[in-house]
Amino acid sequence: MSLQQFLFLAAAVVFAVACRTFENRYVHKLGWLSLLGASYLGGYFLTGSHAAGAGSIALWFMLPWVEIVGRVRKLRFPMKSEVKHRFPPSRDLFPDLEELSREIEDEGFEKTDDTGWKWSETQHFMRLFYHAELRTQAAVALAQQEEFAFSYVSLTSRTDRGIIYTTTNYPFPPTMQFSPSHRMNRYTYADSMEDLMAEHAEFLESQGLEVTDLSALEAEQLPTFVEQDMNEQIHHNISVGLIEMAGDGEFRYSWRGCFYLWFEVVKDMVKV
Repeated sequence: MSLQQFLFLAAAVVFAVACRTFENRYVHKLGWLSLLGASYLGGYFLTGSHAAGAGSIALWFMLPWVEIVGRVRKLRFPMKSEVKHRFPPSRDLFPDLEELSREIEDEGFEKTDDTGWKWSETQHFMRLFYHAELRTQAAVALAQQEEFAFSYVSLTSRTDRGIIYTTTNYPFPPTMQFSPSHRMNRYTYADSMEDLMAEHAEFLESQGLEVTDLSALEAEQLPTFVEQDMNEQIHHNISVGLIEMAGDGEFRYSWRGCFYLWFEVVKDMVKV
């Protein structure tokens, strides 16, 4: 590799890293494209082969498969997780909890409960809210696995026909299929609670729903509904073969489920 080629490669990497520091999603995408370009240049400059450059790009899309086969396939998850009261995590672990809670309450929601459950190595905390006038549930959640943690907010409305409509800024692709009765609207670029609520209102409107079509719930029922939704999702994914029983009341991802996970991650990478 010549000095000029090295400088081209270094410039592409620096540009990619710089783009990832911006909040704008389109600049983020430009940074990702620059990183792919740097990968191609690295493979091409080292070998002089365009095929090697293309192979260097393909490696980015194979990395998730290594993680899925090497770690996720070995995990075991409980068939039934009890959603029960939990104390909120420390400010060091979840510094935005109170600010997010205030933002949700400013939109007319009332706090109902702090709940949580454990899935394999991951601890889940969820603070639930309810807006009686809009007949909509809000949740601010934190998922923690050792030193890695992330938070998200979701809005959920239910109909008397048993259909569930959720809008969320969950930052990662789905880990399982949702049940046929659960319609998911992933909106990762929500700038505020007001923005997320506007997106949820548009989602309901696109489904031909008005507030009068939604079920009015008792606030104390919300943890039960969260647990029920998880159980229905698990049973649905067993029925379609994405997960399989592993004994002792646990399940694991099937090979079909591993391919599903990989495809969702790659689809998200391409979308980003």
